[in-house]
Formats: sequence, structure tokens, C-alpha cells
Amino acid sequence: MAQTADIFSNIGKKKGESGTGDRKTVHSQTLVSLLSQFGLTAIGFLSTIYFTRVVDPSIVGVYFLFFSYSALFYLFSESGIGEASVKIISEGRERNEYYTASMTLRAVYLILCVGGLFLSAVIFPASMIMETGIFWWIIAALIIDYFYNSRIYAAYADGKVNAFQVSLFLNTAVRSLFQILFVYLGYHIFGLLGGFLAGMVFAAIFAHRYNQLKLMKFSKENFRRVLTYAVLIFLVMSCYLVYQNIDVVFIGHYMTETEAGIYRIVYQFSMLAGLAATSVKAVLYPKFSAWNETKQYEKITEGLRSGTSLSLMLAIPIFFSFLILGYDFIDLFYGDAYVPGVPALFLLSFIQIITVFMYLQSICLNAISHPKYAFLSIAAGIIANVALNMILIPMYGMEGAAFATVLAMGLNSALAYLLLRKVIAVHYNWLSVSKMVVMSLLMCVFLLGFKYVLPITNVLLLLIAFTAGGLFYGFLMLKTDKEIHDEVSGMAESFGMKWPKWL
Repeated sequence: MAQTADIFSNIGKKKGESGTGDRKTVHSQTLVSLLSQFGLTAIGFLSTIYFTRVVDPSIVGVYFLFFSYSALFYLFSESGIGEASVKIISEGRERNEYYTASMTLRAVYLILCVGGLFLSAVIFPASMIMETGIFWWIIAALIIDYFYNSRIYAAYADGKVNAFQVSLFLNTAVRSLFQILFVYLGYHIFGLLGGFLAGMVFAAIFAHRYNQLKLMKFSKENFRRVLTYAVLIFLVMSCYLVYQNIDVVFIGHYMTETEAGIYRIVYQFSMLAGLAATSVKAVLYPKFSAWNETKQYEKITEGLRSGTSLSLMLAIPIFFSFLILGYDFIDLFYGDAYVPGVPALFLLSFIQIITVFMYLQSICLNAISHPKYAFLSIAAGIIANVALNMILIPMYGMEGAAFATVLAMGLNSALAYLLLRKVIAVHYNWLSVSKMVVMSLLMCVFLLGFKYVLPITNVLLLLIAFTAGGLFYGFLMLKTDKEIHDEVSGMAESFGMKWPKWL
């Protein structure tokens, strides 16, 4: 494989722009995106622990019921319009017209969704939504979400990735602070549900300041293209939703609700390894779309290569660290009742490595106008996952469910790779990946030595061990891989941080 120059030296270079300036922009966006993802995860994790310890379980159940129903209705009211608008608007043609068309399509879906809710309230007056009192909260959430999503995706489509990421962070931060404050004051239901709405309101107001797109008369072709693309992305989003929940459904069917709950907890914990891929995707998706429009396919190839390396730099060591610290994490964070899920955690965290390839290849297919390929690859993976779950869960329980997902995700990634190769060149830096594996193994030796000297008996020691291991791994990678060193130092310098000479 031919070695290439640092991708960020040429990323997104436009006429009249310097490569250095644009490189700093992308590095800054990547770092903000990564920090935002870690912040979102930390805030959500800590606030959930607080609520489960303070609020009555029945009220927590109502909140999560509201959360689940809202997510389901969001799926239909959003229907891929946000991702479709980012893809089309970032191409640079008729931006205002496509923006207005996407807003109009959102309004149509919102009316249909709210109308369906009112109809269901009339037909099923004793439904769980009505009896728990969350009906009007869901209606309010859908209306607020219309403005929230339209604002943040407008900023995202306009290339303001930092504003998009900060808006997501602000949503979670305001929501959690609102919830903690009112729960502390004793207003449990209002605090939990009201905070959910307050976060979106504040984030929408923040994102609106960065919106430079205008409402303008649009054509039928503008509307048709947004609708067509949104439908295809909606199918992909629906498949992702199935992927994230099908294992739990089968475990609940073949085993018990207890095992389903344990599996879900360790699955969510394993997603820590996939945070970098989510961050990289947020930066590269609109750029892939813009480069596709200008036929700069070599930049897409290099962006995919560099983005995959950066994502794996986090996913691989976290998988290995969980092999050493997995039992400690689950026991000290969630309690010994969840320890039976640790073997599944090992497999689920390995899945996050495969997910890096699947995720970035799929968004690349979407961005370069081949969402059908993305749908075909993920649909094949889901079919395989369902079949394997039916075979492996009765035999091996939670570990069977996790192994089924390993195989299905591998199939999904392989198909996405083969389909993507049909339209652009795909090259990965396997030398860097091999270095990540070797340095992760050395990190495991370090962690074993740490546990031998200082047995992990509390959360503080666990976090110290995890952090020390991560720093040890990071130091080794920076010293042995020049490309990774240049990317990380570039991110730090883009934020005005002076890079140490000894690194």
C-alpha cells in the first residue's frame, strides 16, 4: 500500500484557502467532537447514577418510558431528513432551497406524527402513554424537537461542526443540570421530563445563532430529492436501531428480563470504545459529500483512511484494557449482580473495533450518493444477526448473543467494504493498526503489573489504573507512529496548545 501524506494537510481545501488554515479547522473540529462525545457520555453516566439512587424506581421507569417512546416517535418525525439535508446542502448548490425543502418535509412528518398520536389517544384511551401521563410531554417534545433538529442540522450542513457538537453537548448538559436541580428540590417527574425539553430548547437557541441559511422558495425537484434521500437514510437508521436492540429482545425471549438488563448495561458500557468513530464521522460526513460533488475522490480515500486510524486508536486499546479491567469496572460501577455480563463485555467491546469499519464505510457510502449500498450491507448483517441469535442464545446465553453480533457485524463490514471499493479506492494503514495492537498488549502487561502492586479495591484506584494505562499506550503510539503523532499534535496545536518537544 502506498504511503500518503497527512490527510489533514489537504482536507477540504478550497480555492482561495490555505491548506494549513483548513488543516487547523478540521483538527479543531475533530478534537471538539471527541471531547463533546466524552462529555456527553460522562454527564449521562453520572446523572443516571444519581437518579437511580435518589428517585423512586417507578418514577425512573416513567422517565425511561417517556424517553423510549420519544425516541421511537423521533425516528418517524425525523425520518433521516437531518442526515439527508447535511448531505445535499453540503454539496454547495441551491443550499437555501434545499434547506427550506427539508424544513417543509419535517413539518409534514411532524403533523402526521402528532396527528397519529391524537388518533391513538382517542382509539386507545387506556394506553400506557395515557395512563402514565406522558402523552402531552411527548407532544411537546416532538414540537420542540422540530426546531432543535432543524437548527443543529442547519449548522452541521453549513460546515459549522463545532457549533453542531457544542449544541449536542449543551443539550445533555442543560438537561442533566435541570433534572438534578429539580429532583433535588423534590419535583421528580417535572425535573426528569422537563429537563429533557429544556436541554433541547437551550441547544436550539445556541445553534440558531450560527445558522446562515435562509428560507426561500423551492422547487418540486428540491423537495423530491430531499424526500428520496431521507427515505433511504431512514431505512439505514432503522436498521441501526434494530442492531442496537435485537440482541436484548432475543435474550428476553429465550432467557429472562434480568439477563436482558445485564446485557444492555454491558453493551452500553462497551460503546465507550466507539466514541472516536462517532466523533470522526461528525467531521468527515459533510466533507465527503462536498468532495464527492467536486469529484475529489482521492480526498475521500485519504479521509476514510485517516479517520479509521484515529477511531481505531481508541477502540483497540479500550478493548484490551477491558480484558484486564472488565470485571473491576462492572463490579465497582454497577455491582456484583452485573458481573455475569463481563464475558459478553469482552465480545461487545471487540465489536466496537469492527464497528469502526462498518460505521465509517457506511457514512462514506451515504455521502457519495450510494445509500442503497449502505442499506444492503446493514440489512444483510441484521438478517444474519437474527438467525445467529436464534441459534446461539439458547446454547450460550449472553455470550452467544454477543458472538452472533460479532459475526453479523463482520459480514456487514465486509459487504460495505466490497461495495465501497466498487465506487472509490479504499486503503487502510494496516501498519499503524498492527502497532496499536502491539502497544495495547504492552499496556495490558502494564495494567497487570499495576494490579499486582496496587490491587484494585475501589473506583479511584480503578480510574487511576485505566488512565495510567491509557497514557502509557498513548506515549508508546506517539513515539512509534509518525502519522498518529502528527494528527494528535495537529489537534492540540489547533487549539492553541503548545506541543511538548519531548513528545
